[in-house]
Amino acid sequence: MYEKRDFLGLLFFGAAILILYSMFISPLTNAYLHVDEYWTYSLVNLPFKEGMIVAIHDVHPPLYYWILYLLTPFGLNNLYLLKIVSIIPYILIMIVSATKIQKDHGWLTAGLFVFCLGVMTDFYVEFLTIRMYSWGLFFVLMAFIYYNEVITNWDKKSWVLLTLFTLLSAYTQYFFAITCGLIYLLILYEILTKHKDKLMQFGKSVLALIILYAPWGFVLIHQIKNQAGESREGFTLDNAIHFMFGFAIKSEDFRPEMIVFKLIALAFLIFVLVLIYKKRDKFAGAGVFLMYATLAVGVTSLMFLFINTMRMRYLVPIFGIFWLSASMVIGKIENYRVLTVAIILVLLLAGASFAITNEDVNSRFAFNDEKAAFLDSINNNDSVIVFNSDYGYKILHNDLNRTKIYSLADTYFYSNDTEICKDFDKILNQSHGKNVYLVNWKNTDRNKEYEDNYNLTKVYDAGHYHFNLVNF
Repeated sequence: MYEKRDFLGLLFFGAAILILYSMFISPLTNAYLHVDEYWTYSLVNLPFKEGMIVAIHDVHPPLYYWILYLLTPFGLNNLYLLKIVSIIPYILIMIVSATKIQKDHGWLTAGLFVFCLGVMTDFYVEFLTIRMYSWGLFFVLMAFIYYNEVITNWDKKSWVLLTLFTLLSAYTQYFFAITCGLIYLLILYEILTKHKDKLMQFGKSVLALIILYAPWGFVLIHQIKNQAGESREGFTLDNAIHFMFGFAIKSEDFRPEMIVFKLIALAFLIFVLVLIYKKRDKFAGAGVFLMYATLAVGVTSLMFLFINTMRMRYLVPIFGIFWLSASMVIGKIENYRVLTVAIILVLLLAGASFAITNEDVNSRFAFNDEKAAFLDSINNNDSVIVFNSDYGYKILHNDLNRTKIYSLADTYFYSNDTEICKDFDKILNQSHGKNVYLVNWKNTDRNKEYEDNYNLTKVYDAGHYHFNLVNF
Protein backbone atom coordinates (compact mmCIF):
# COMPACT_ATOMS: atom_id res chain seq x y z
CA MET A 1 0.00 0.00 0.00
CA TYR A 2 2.82 2.40 0.87
CA GLU A 3 4.49 1.87 -2.51
CA LYS A 4 1.21 2.57 -4.29
CA ARG A 5 0.21 5.61 -2.25
CA ASP A 6 -0.10 7.82 -5.34
CA PHE A 7 -2.34 5.23 -6.99
CA LEU A 8 -4.40 5.04 -3.79
CA GLY A 9 -4.74 8.83 -3.81
CA LEU A 10 -5.90 8.76 -7.42
CA LEU A 11 -8.53 6.16 -6.51
CA PHE A 12 -9.86 8.46 -3.82
CA PHE A 13 -9.80 11.36 -6.28
CA GLY A 14 -11.73 9.24 -8.78
CA ALA A 15 -14.33 8.49 -6.11
CA ALA A 16 -14.63 12.24 -5.50
CA ILE A 17 -15.33 12.77 -9.21
CA LEU A 18 -18.17 10.24 -8.95
CA ILE A 19 -19.49 12.11 -5.92
CA LEU A 20 -19.40 15.34 -7.93
CA TYR A 21 -21.33 13.64 -10.74
CA SER A 22 -23.93 12.51 -8.20
CA MET A 23 -24.27 16.10 -6.97
CA PHE A 24 -25.20 17.26 -10.48
CA ILE A 25 -27.70 14.43 -10.97
CA SER A 26 -29.40 14.47 -7.56
CA PRO A 27 -31.36 17.76 -7.93
CA LEU A 28 -32.68 16.59 -11.31
CA THR A 29 -34.33 13.51 -9.81
CA ASN A 30 -35.29 14.82 -6.38
CA ALA A 31 -35.03 18.41 -5.18
CA TYR A 32 -35.68 19.39 -1.58
CA LEU A 33 -35.63 22.83 0.02
CA HIS A 34 -35.54 23.85 3.66
CA VAL A 35 -36.82 27.15 5.01
CA ASP A 36 -33.55 29.06 4.63
CA GLU A 37 -33.29 28.00 1.00
CA TYR A 38 -36.77 29.39 0.37
CA TRP A 39 -35.57 32.61 2.01
CA THR A 40 -32.66 32.78 -0.44
CA TYR A 41 -34.95 31.95 -3.36
CA SER A 42 -37.35 34.76 -2.46
CA LEU A 43 -34.54 37.26 -1.92
CA VAL A 44 -32.67 36.73 -5.19
CA ASN A 45 -35.88 36.85 -7.22
CA LEU A 46 -36.28 40.45 -6.16
CA PRO A 47 -34.61 43.26 -8.10
CA PHE A 48 -31.03 43.66 -6.90
CA LYS A 49 -31.66 46.85 -4.92
CA GLU A 50 -34.64 45.38 -3.06
CA GLY A 51 -32.74 42.17 -2.44
CA MET A 52 -29.91 44.08 -0.78
CA ILE A 53 -32.41 45.89 1.45
CA VAL A 54 -33.61 42.48 2.60
CA ALA A 55 -30.02 41.34 3.18
CA ILE A 56 -29.31 44.39 5.32
CA HIS A 57 -32.21 43.49 7.60
CA ASP A 58 -31.10 39.85 7.82
CA VAL A 59 -28.24 38.43 9.92
CA HIS A 60 -25.77 37.64 7.14
CA PRO A 61 -23.31 39.58 4.97
CA PRO A 62 -24.13 39.99 1.26
CA LEU A 63 -21.41 38.23 -0.77
CA TYR A 64 -23.27 34.97 -1.35
CA TYR A 65 -26.29 36.86 -2.65
CA TRP A 66 -24.02 38.87 -4.93
CA ILE A 67 -22.62 35.60 -6.30
CA LEU A 68 -26.13 34.35 -7.07
CA TYR A 69 -27.09 37.59 -8.81
CA LEU A 70 -23.84 37.45 -10.81
CA LEU A 71 -23.86 33.78 -11.81
CA THR A 72 -27.58 33.36 -12.47
CA PRO A 73 -28.68 36.60 -14.16
CA PHE A 74 -31.27 34.85 -16.33
CA GLY A 75 -32.21 31.93 -14.15
CA LEU A 76 -32.85 33.12 -10.62
CA ASN A 77 -36.19 31.32 -10.56
CA ASN A 78 -34.51 28.06 -11.61
CA LEU A 79 -33.99 26.03 -8.43
CA TYR A 80 -31.67 23.54 -10.15
CA LEU A 81 -29.41 26.35 -11.34
CA LEU A 82 -29.33 27.87 -7.86
CA LYS A 83 -28.28 24.52 -6.41
CA ILE A 84 -25.55 24.14 -9.04
CA VAL A 85 -24.01 27.41 -7.85
CA SER A 86 -23.42 25.74 -4.48
CA ILE A 87 -21.54 22.87 -6.18
CA ILE A 88 -19.03 25.23 -7.81
CA PRO A 89 -16.88 25.49 -4.62
CA TYR A 90 -16.39 21.69 -4.61
CA ILE A 91 -15.16 21.89 -8.21
CA LEU A 92 -12.79 24.71 -7.27
CA ILE A 93 -11.48 22.73 -4.29
CA MET A 94 -10.89 19.72 -6.53
CA ILE A 95 -8.86 21.91 -8.89
CA VAL A 96 -6.82 23.30 -5.98
CA SER A 97 -6.29 19.76 -4.67
CA ALA A 98 -5.15 18.40 -8.04
CA THR A 99 -2.68 21.26 -8.45
CA LYS A 100 -1.38 23.00 -5.33
CA ILE A 101 -2.21 20.43 -2.64
CA GLN A 102 -0.98 17.56 -4.83
CA LYS A 103 2.22 19.45 -5.59
CA ASP A 104 2.90 20.27 -1.91
CA HIS A 105 1.71 17.07 -0.24
CA GLY A 106 1.26 14.35 -2.87
CA TRP A 107 -1.66 12.55 -4.48
CA LEU A 108 -2.64 10.59 -1.38
CA THR A 109 -3.31 13.79 0.55
CA ALA A 110 -5.04 15.48 -2.41
CA GLY A 111 -7.26 12.51 -3.22
CA LEU A 112 -8.12 11.62 0.35
CA PHE A 113 -8.99 15.24 1.10
CA VAL A 114 -11.51 15.75 -1.72
CA PHE A 115 -13.01 12.32 -1.05
CA CYS A 116 -13.59 13.19 2.61
CA LEU A 117 -15.12 16.54 1.59
CA GLY A 118 -17.65 14.64 -0.46
CA VAL A 119 -18.77 12.00 2.03
CA MET A 120 -18.05 13.07 5.60
CA THR A 121 -20.49 14.84 7.95
CA ASP A 122 -22.87 17.30 6.20
CA PHE A 123 -20.69 18.15 3.21
CA TYR A 124 -22.78 16.43 0.52
CA VAL A 125 -25.98 18.11 1.69
CA GLU A 126 -24.37 21.56 1.98
CA PHE A 127 -22.93 21.32 -1.54
CA LEU A 128 -26.55 20.98 -2.69
CA THR A 129 -28.04 23.67 -0.46
CA ILE A 130 -28.95 27.14 -1.71
CA ARG A 131 -27.01 28.85 1.06
CA MET A 132 -23.54 30.27 1.60
CA TYR A 133 -21.80 27.45 3.47
CA SER A 134 -20.06 25.69 0.57
CA TRP A 135 -18.67 29.02 -0.63
CA GLY A 136 -17.49 29.77 2.90
CA LEU A 137 -15.73 26.40 2.94
CA PHE A 138 -13.77 27.32 -0.18
CA PHE A 139 -12.81 30.82 1.02
CA VAL A 140 -11.79 29.74 4.55
CA LEU A 141 -9.88 26.76 3.19
CA MET A 142 -7.91 29.02 0.85
CA ALA A 143 -7.21 31.44 3.71
CA PHE A 144 -5.86 28.49 5.71
CA ILE A 145 -3.64 27.35 2.82
CA TYR A 146 -2.18 30.83 2.39
CA TYR A 147 -1.71 31.20 6.12
CA ASN A 148 0.86 28.43 5.75
CA GLU A 149 2.38 30.14 2.72
CA VAL A 150 2.72 33.37 4.69
CA ILE A 151 4.53 31.86 7.69
CA THR A 152 6.72 29.80 5.34
CA ASN A 153 7.66 32.34 2.67
CA TRP A 154 6.58 35.76 4.02
CA ASP A 155 6.16 36.89 0.42
CA LYS A 156 3.85 39.59 -0.91
CA LYS A 157 1.74 37.21 -3.03
CA SER A 158 0.88 35.04 -0.01
CA TRP A 159 -0.06 38.09 2.08
CA VAL A 160 -2.31 39.44 -0.70
CA LEU A 161 -4.09 36.11 -1.18
CA LEU A 162 -4.50 35.57 2.56
CA THR A 163 -5.99 39.06 2.88
CA LEU A 164 -8.28 38.48 -0.10
CA PHE A 165 -9.67 35.14 1.08
CA THR A 166 -10.08 36.43 4.62
CA LEU A 167 -12.11 39.36 3.29
CA LEU A 168 -14.24 37.06 1.13
CA SER A 169 -14.86 34.78 4.13
CA ALA A 170 -16.01 37.67 6.32
CA TYR A 171 -18.31 38.95 3.56
CA THR A 172 -19.84 35.46 3.21
CA GLN A 173 -20.79 34.68 6.82
CA TYR A 174 -19.78 36.31 10.10
CA PHE A 175 -18.97 32.98 11.69
CA PHE A 176 -16.28 32.36 9.09
CA ALA A 177 -14.57 35.58 10.12
CA ILE A 178 -13.90 33.99 13.52
CA THR A 179 -11.70 31.32 11.95
CA CYS A 180 -9.84 33.89 9.87
CA GLY A 181 -9.35 36.09 12.94
CA LEU A 182 -7.81 33.13 14.74
CA ILE A 183 -5.53 32.54 11.74
CA TYR A 184 -4.26 36.10 12.10
CA LEU A 185 -3.65 35.51 15.81
CA LEU A 186 -1.55 32.47 14.93
CA ILE A 187 0.45 34.61 12.50
CA LEU A 188 0.88 37.34 15.10
CA TYR A 189 2.18 34.77 17.60
CA GLU A 190 4.66 33.52 14.98
CA ILE A 191 5.81 37.08 14.32
CA LEU A 192 6.21 38.08 17.97
CA THR A 193 8.13 34.94 18.85
CA LYS A 194 10.30 34.46 15.76
CA HIS A 195 9.88 37.12 13.05
CA LYS A 196 9.41 40.56 14.58
CA ASP A 197 10.67 42.12 11.35
CA LYS A 198 7.47 40.96 9.64
CA LEU A 199 5.20 43.03 11.90
CA MET A 200 4.84 45.75 9.27
CA GLN A 201 3.53 43.24 6.72
CA PHE A 202 1.01 42.00 9.27
CA GLY A 203 -0.13 45.55 9.99
CA LYS A 204 -0.66 46.31 6.30
CA SER A 205 -2.83 43.23 5.85
CA VAL A 206 -4.95 44.02 8.91
CA LEU A 207 -5.33 47.67 7.85
CA ALA A 208 -6.45 46.60 4.36
CA LEU A 209 -9.08 44.30 5.91
CA ILE A 210 -10.38 47.08 8.16
CA ILE A 211 -10.66 49.56 5.29
CA LEU A 212 -12.30 47.10 2.90
CA TYR A 213 -14.77 45.77 5.48
CA ALA A 214 -15.65 49.12 7.06
CA PRO A 215 -18.56 49.90 4.68
CA TRP A 216 -20.36 46.73 5.74
CA GLY A 217 -19.31 47.14 9.37
CA PHE A 218 -22.06 49.73 9.89
CA VAL A 219 -24.62 47.23 8.62
CA LEU A 220 -23.26 44.59 11.00
CA ILE A 221 -23.82 46.97 13.93
CA HIS A 222 -27.38 47.55 12.71
CA GLN A 223 -28.00 43.80 12.47
CA ILE A 224 -26.67 43.18 15.97
CA LYS A 225 -28.88 45.94 17.39
CA ASN A 226 -31.92 44.37 15.71
CA GLN A 227 -31.18 41.15 17.58
CA ALA A 228 -30.91 42.85 20.99
CA GLY A 229 -33.48 41.69 23.51
CA GLU A 230 -34.42 38.57 21.54
CA SER A 231 -34.44 35.27 23.42
CA ARG A 232 -31.33 33.08 23.17
CA GLU A 233 -31.15 29.34 22.98
CA GLY A 234 -29.11 27.52 25.60
CA PHE A 235 -26.00 25.45 25.01
CA THR A 236 -25.79 22.05 26.65
CA LEU A 237 -23.24 19.28 27.09
CA ASP A 238 -25.10 17.34 24.41
CA ASN A 239 -24.45 20.16 21.94
CA ALA A 240 -20.76 20.15 22.80
CA ILE A 241 -20.41 16.41 22.23
CA HIS A 242 -22.20 16.54 18.88
CA PHE A 243 -20.11 19.45 17.60
CA MET A 244 -16.82 17.94 18.80
CA PHE A 245 -17.32 14.98 16.47
CA GLY A 246 -19.21 16.84 13.77
CA PHE A 247 -16.21 16.68 11.44
CA ALA A 248 -17.39 13.14 10.58
CA ILE A 249 -20.68 12.38 12.33
CA LYS A 250 -23.42 14.92 11.73
CA SER A 251 -26.21 13.21 13.66
CA GLU A 252 -27.26 15.01 16.84
CA ASP A 253 -28.69 12.08 18.77
CA PHE A 254 -27.42 9.27 20.98
CA ARG A 255 -28.88 6.19 19.38
CA PRO A 256 -26.61 3.15 20.01
CA GLU A 257 -25.23 3.15 16.47
CA MET A 258 -24.50 6.88 16.68
CA ILE A 259 -22.59 6.39 19.92
CA VAL A 260 -20.46 3.75 18.14
CA PHE A 261 -19.87 6.12 15.22
CA LYS A 262 -18.86 8.93 17.58
CA LEU A 263 -16.43 6.60 19.36
CA ILE A 264 -14.84 5.76 15.99
CA ALA A 265 -14.59 9.50 15.30
CA LEU A 266 -12.90 9.95 18.70
CA ALA A 267 -10.44 7.17 17.86
CA PHE A 268 -9.68 8.85 14.53
CA LEU A 269 -9.20 12.25 16.19
CA ILE A 270 -6.74 10.77 18.68
CA PHE A 271 -4.99 8.96 15.81
CA VAL A 272 -4.60 12.25 13.90
CA LEU A 273 -3.34 14.12 16.99
CA VAL A 274 -0.72 11.42 17.60
CA LEU A 275 0.43 11.68 13.99
CA ILE A 276 0.64 15.47 14.26
CA TYR A 277 2.74 15.16 17.40
CA LYS A 278 5.08 12.53 15.94
CA LYS A 279 5.52 14.41 12.65
CA ARG A 280 5.80 17.76 14.45
CA ASP A 281 3.44 19.09 11.78
CA LYS A 282 2.61 22.63 12.94
CA PHE A 283 0.40 23.35 9.92
CA ALA A 284 -1.81 20.32 10.50
CA GLY A 285 -1.85 21.05 14.22
CA ALA A 286 -3.02 24.58 13.48
CA GLY A 287 -5.95 23.09 11.54
CA VAL A 288 -7.18 21.05 14.52
CA PHE A 289 -6.67 24.05 16.80
CA LEU A 290 -8.69 26.29 14.48
CA MET A 291 -11.58 23.83 14.42
CA TYR A 292 -12.04 23.69 18.18
CA ALA A 293 -11.05 27.29 18.89
CA THR A 294 -13.58 28.52 16.32
CA LEU A 295 -16.22 26.35 17.96
CA ALA A 296 -15.47 27.76 21.42
CA VAL A 297 -15.35 31.40 20.30
CA GLY A 298 -18.33 30.98 17.99
CA VAL A 299 -20.64 29.56 20.64
CA THR A 300 -19.86 32.46 22.95
CA SER A 301 -20.26 35.09 20.23
CA LEU A 302 -23.55 33.81 18.86
CA MET A 303 -25.11 33.45 22.30
CA PHE A 304 -24.52 37.14 22.96
CA LEU A 305 -24.90 38.77 19.53
CA PHE A 306 -27.59 36.89 17.61
CA ILE A 307 -30.78 34.99 18.44
CA ASN A 308 -29.66 31.50 17.52
CA THR A 309 -26.78 29.61 19.03
CA MET A 310 -24.70 27.13 17.09
CA ARG A 311 -25.85 25.22 14.04
CA MET A 312 -23.82 22.35 12.58
CA ARG A 313 -23.83 23.99 9.14
CA TYR A 314 -21.87 26.97 10.50
CA LEU A 315 -18.96 24.59 11.08
CA VAL A 316 -18.66 23.30 7.52
CA PRO A 317 -15.54 25.42 6.73
CA ILE A 318 -13.61 24.38 9.84
CA PHE A 319 -14.52 20.75 9.26
CA GLY A 320 -12.95 21.19 5.84
CA ILE A 321 -9.78 22.54 7.45
CA PHE A 322 -9.70 19.52 9.75
CA TRP A 323 -9.91 17.08 6.84
CA LEU A 324 -7.10 18.85 5.02
CA SER A 325 -4.99 18.61 8.18
CA ALA A 326 -5.87 14.93 8.67
CA SER A 327 -5.15 14.14 5.02
CA MET A 328 -1.76 15.86 5.22
CA VAL A 329 -0.50 13.83 8.18
CA ILE A 330 -1.93 10.60 6.75
CA GLY A 331 -0.05 11.40 3.55
CA LYS A 332 3.19 11.49 5.56
CA ILE A 333 2.77 8.02 7.08
CA GLU A 334 5.73 5.82 6.17
CA ASN A 335 4.70 2.54 7.87
CA TYR A 336 2.26 0.52 5.77
CA ARG A 337 0.55 -0.95 8.85
CA VAL A 338 -0.14 2.51 10.27
CA LEU A 339 -1.33 3.66 6.85
CA THR A 340 -3.67 0.66 6.68
CA VAL A 341 -5.18 1.61 10.06
CA ALA A 342 -5.65 5.20 8.86
CA ILE A 343 -7.44 4.12 5.66
CA ILE A 344 -9.67 1.68 7.57
CA LEU A 345 -10.71 4.42 10.02
CA VAL A 346 -11.45 6.81 7.15
CA LEU A 347 -13.56 4.21 5.35
CA LEU A 348 -15.48 3.36 8.52
CA LEU A 349 -16.30 7.03 9.07
CA ALA A 350 -17.13 7.46 5.39
CA GLY A 351 -19.57 4.53 5.57
CA ALA A 352 -21.19 5.92 8.73
CA SER A 353 -21.46 9.39 7.20
CA PHE A 354 -22.95 7.96 4.01
CA ALA A 355 -25.62 6.14 6.00
CA ILE A 356 -26.45 9.25 8.04
CA THR A 357 -26.56 11.46 4.94
CA ASN A 358 -28.79 8.96 3.12
CA GLU A 359 -31.17 8.89 6.10
CA ASP A 360 -31.16 12.69 6.26
CA VAL A 361 -31.82 13.12 2.54
CA ASN A 362 -34.66 10.58 2.55
CA SER A 363 -36.31 12.35 5.48
CA ARG A 364 -36.02 15.65 3.60
CA PHE A 365 -37.66 14.10 0.55
CA ALA A 366 -40.51 12.75 2.67
CA PHE A 367 -41.01 16.11 4.40
CA ASN A 368 -40.93 17.98 1.10
CA ASP A 369 -43.48 15.64 -0.49
CA GLU A 370 -45.83 15.98 2.49
CA LYS A 371 -45.52 19.77 2.52
CA ALA A 372 -45.97 20.08 -1.25
CA ALA A 373 -49.11 17.93 -1.13
CA PHE A 374 -50.63 20.09 1.62
CA LEU A 375 -49.77 23.42 -0.01
CA ASP A 376 -51.13 22.20 -3.34
CA SER A 377 -54.40 21.18 -1.65
CA ILE A 378 -55.05 24.73 -0.40
CA ASN A 379 -53.52 26.69 -3.29
CA ASN A 380 -56.80 27.82 -4.87
CA ASN A 381 -59.25 30.72 -5.03
CA ASP A 382 -61.19 29.41 -2.04
CA SER A 383 -58.24 29.92 0.33
CA VAL A 384 -57.14 33.01 2.23
CA ILE A 385 -53.66 32.85 3.77
CA VAL A 386 -52.79 35.11 6.68
CA PHE A 387 -49.15 35.25 7.82
CA ASN A 388 -48.41 36.52 11.31
CA SER A 389 -44.77 37.18 10.33
CA ASP A 390 -43.11 38.48 7.21
CA TYR A 391 -40.64 35.58 7.27
CA GLY A 392 -43.46 33.10 6.73
CA TYR A 393 -44.57 35.03 3.70
CA LYS A 394 -41.08 35.06 2.21
CA ILE A 395 -40.65 31.31 2.23
CA LEU A 396 -44.20 30.24 1.29
CA HIS A 397 -45.83 32.80 -0.98
CA ASN A 398 -44.41 31.27 -4.19
CA ASP A 399 -46.21 28.00 -3.42
CA LEU A 400 -49.50 29.77 -2.63
CA ASN A 401 -49.74 31.96 -5.70
CA ARG A 402 -53.42 31.22 -6.40
CA THR A 403 -54.64 32.33 -2.97
CA LYS A 404 -55.42 35.69 -1.41
CA ILE A 405 -52.51 36.57 0.91
CA TYR A 406 -52.43 38.92 3.90
CA SER A 407 -49.66 39.77 6.34
CA LEU A 408 -50.23 40.91 9.91
CA ALA A 409 -46.66 42.16 10.18
CA ASP A 410 -44.84 45.18 8.81
CA THR A 411 -41.93 44.37 6.60
CA TYR A 412 -39.06 45.87 4.63
CA PHE A 413 -40.15 44.32 1.32
CA TYR A 414 -43.15 42.71 -0.28
CA SER A 415 -44.13 41.76 -3.76
CA ASN A 416 -47.51 42.85 -5.08
CA ASP A 417 -49.16 39.52 -4.22
CA THR A 418 -49.96 40.39 -0.61
CA GLU A 419 -51.82 42.95 1.46
CA ILE A 420 -50.56 44.21 4.80
CA CYS A 421 -53.39 44.43 7.32
CA LYS A 422 -52.87 44.35 11.09
CA ASP A 423 -56.60 43.97 11.83
CA PHE A 424 -57.26 40.22 11.83
CA ASP A 425 -61.00 40.71 12.43
CA LYS A 426 -61.22 42.91 9.35
CA ILE A 427 -59.57 40.17 7.29
CA LEU A 428 -62.08 37.61 8.58
CA ASN A 429 -65.02 39.90 7.80
CA GLN A 430 -63.78 40.25 4.23
CA SER A 431 -63.30 36.50 3.82
CA HIS A 432 -66.73 34.97 4.39
CA GLY A 433 -67.25 31.88 2.29
CA LYS A 434 -63.50 31.26 2.13
CA ASN A 435 -61.18 28.95 4.05
CA VAL A 436 -58.94 31.21 6.13
CA TYR A 437 -55.59 29.79 7.21
CA LEU A 438 -53.49 31.58 9.83
CA VAL A 439 -49.81 30.70 9.44
CA ASN A 440 -48.10 30.93 12.81
CA TRP A 441 -44.32 31.07 12.85
CA LYS A 442 -42.43 29.44 15.72
CA ASN A 443 -42.90 32.35 18.11
CA THR A 444 -44.82 31.49 21.27
CA ASP A 445 -45.55 35.05 22.39
CA ARG A 446 -46.79 36.22 19.02
CA ASN A 447 -48.91 33.12 18.45
CA LYS A 448 -50.59 33.22 21.89
CA GLU A 449 -52.62 36.30 21.01
CA TYR A 450 -54.38 34.47 18.18
CA GLU A 451 -54.58 31.07 19.86
CA ASP A 452 -56.34 32.59 22.89
CA ASN A 453 -58.79 34.80 21.02
CA TYR A 454 -59.76 32.74 17.96
CA ASN A 455 -61.03 29.25 17.31
CA LEU A 456 -58.12 27.66 15.46
CA THR A 457 -57.70 24.11 14.22
CA LYS A 458 -54.13 23.11 13.42
CA VAL A 459 -54.20 21.39 10.03
CA TYR A 460 -50.51 21.19 9.16
CA ASP A 461 -47.35 21.44 11.27
CA ALA A 462 -44.00 21.92 9.54
CA GLY A 463 -41.98 22.45 12.72
CA HIS A 464 -40.89 26.02 12.04
CA TYR A 465 -44.43 27.07 11.22
CA HIS A 466 -47.94 25.63 11.27
CA PHE A 467 -51.19 26.27 9.40
CA ASN A 468 -54.36 26.85 11.41
CA LEU A 469 -57.82 26.78 9.90
CA VAL A 470 -59.83 29.64 11.42
CA ASN A 471 -63.33 28.62 12.50
CA PHE A 472 -65.65 31.65 12.29
